[in-house]
Amino acid sequence: MSRQVQINKIVGRLVAKKREAVSLTQEDVADRLNLSTEAYGRIERGVTPLTVSRLVKLATLFQCGIDELVVETSTGLTGQAQYIANMLDGVSSSDRDEIVKIVEKICALSHKKHQKSSKPY
Repeated sequence: MSRQVQINKIVGRLVAKKREAVSLTQEDVADRLNLSTEAYGRIERGVTPLTVSRLVKLATLFQCGIDELVVETSTGLTGQAQYIANMLDGVSSSDRDEIVKIVEKICALSHKKHQKSSKPY
């Protein structure tokens, strides 16, 4: 699967989650975007990529930032950190502490792996 197809699917899933969070149906959103319900459904399924113009309209409709609709597609450290922060929202403090410990262990293992592979023989 190409990176663009993956991005379309991720953004579509995020759009669907935001739509559900504001208690709108696909029909409601399709009407507000002047699309058929089927055309809008293709956006949520990731079949049709979103234009910047439509992202702006959806962010306005869902009362969120555009970044919230695309944050999971980022390969940059800041975007990925925001994605993780979003996932941790609503998780109890003690559970977050445990999750951070797990992430620390995984990062330490990854650093060791890369240190071994970069040593000259």
